[in-house]
Amino acid sequence: MTKKSEQIGIVGAIFPISRIHASNLFDGNRDVFVKFTKLILKTGCLIVFYISKEKKLIGEAKVSNIERLSPNEVWARYKDRLFLNKEEYDMYARISPISKERRKMSEMTAFELKNMRKYKRRIESTYPVTCSGRYLTREMIEQVRGLVRA
Repeated sequence: MTKKSEQIGIVGAIFPISRIHASNLFDGNRDVFVKFTKLILKTGCLIVFYISKEKKLIGEAKVSNIERLSPNEVWARYKDRLFLNKEEYDMYARISPISKERRKMSEMTAFELKNMRKYKRRIESTYPVTCSGRYLTREMIEQVRGLVRA
């Protein structure tokens, strides 16, 4: 994270994920989330997961390690820990699911996760989320957690 993001209190991010892939993370013993993103986060930050088609926040996890690697390096290092299977991963690494065009970014970010917690109920997101994610401040996380408890 940059000094400016620390000054504004950035402590995490919201990332979109499909319902199927959310199950892999929260129910399938997989603990590595990968994303082509320009967001810069630190170890220890929080990721909140968002089902984009439903506009629902579904769970969160703490980041224990972050690496920016080529897609080949990511697969070699994390394979069975990734939230995507080999076929899904290969497709994601080559083609954007949004534009359906070839990837322009050569590195992806691998987030090793811990303390994963699926929310008891899905909550409506009050924040717009782009396909590459959205930064979260401490106040935003507190608001999300307040909605989860409500």
